Amino acid sequence: MFRHLFNKKKNRLNKYHWSLYNLNRFLNLQRILVVLFLIVLFSILRISDNRIKFGKYNYVFDRETILEIRSSHFYNITIAQSDSLRMLRFDMSSIQGVIHLKNPFIILLNYMRLQFLCLLWKSEPERILIIGLGAGILPKIFHYLSSNTLIDVVEIDSEIMNLAQKYFDFNENDHIRVYIEDGQHFIKRQPSNQYDVIIIDAFTVKNHVPHKLRTSRCIAEYLRTLKSTGLVIGNFFYEQEIRYRQIYKRALFKQIYRGIIQNNHILIGLNQQAKIFNQTELQLRARNLQQSKPLFDINWVDETKYIHIEYDDE
Repeated sequence: MFRHLFNKKKNRLNKYHWSLYNLNRFLNLQRILVVLFLIVLFSILRISDNRIKFGKYNYVFDRETILEIRSSHFYNITIAQSDSLRMLRFDMSSIQGVIHLKNPFIILLNYMRLQFLCLLWKSEPERILIIGLGAGILPKIFHYLSSNTLIDVVEIDSEIMNLAQKYFDFNENDHIRVYIEDGQHFIKRQPSNQYDVIIIDAFTVKNHVPHKLRTSRCIAEYLRTLKSTGLVIGNFFYEQEIRYRQIYKRALFKQIYRGIIQNNHILIGLNQQAKIFNQTELQLRARNLQQSKPLFDINWVDETKYIHIEYDDE
């Protein structure tokens, strides 16, 4: 009798252990399925995040190949490629330049179109200063549009220069000179009344213009080295807009134009003897520019709709 009771109890324990074993197997299977689901979901989201559209023709940067990652004193720099597009980034995310390998004169970063609108005031500038090299797209296209213009480019990081030469077909010539130094130090050394156009296109890894390049004192130096009919162009992101506008207004520009396209804002500050044009006059000058300086994917008249005069009460 005792043996029978013992066997009965043993059978119950075996069934209990078997149930626990099956339950653990089921829970483990569930965990595996959840992990697999999260991996697939993450992969889908990652692919979606990497799909970046550029330019008017919606060129898509997707399924990239990393060509090189290089660390410098200032940045972690990534060179990536997707089909015919090649990109320079800081810290894997901050886009500093992108070109179409089959047609390097397609402007893929929309805000860059607004920077070329300085040609509405200075169709044949004698001398341009660009602070921030990136992939070297700005100086290359300026040289293409105005081959006699002297272009000084200031870049703080020699590795940016090396990578622009290696991957983006950028090179110095008789009209393009690159200076590897701090932009603030460079501008202080320059004589007065030298440049027709100064373009500030330098960024940190967090997409901020370096503080020393956007102070009232530094902007006063831009004005000092600028010709009396010249202009300064600043490029910055949306969240920095109000602060920059106030700094520009305090810098004694004769007039400020404001350009907005996607997340980028462009401020164009005119020196004291530069001409002020209303929207109709800008469009007329853009039509003339369309005939004298055509560029593959730019309609200069269309681009003028993105800029307008900044009024004191704005």
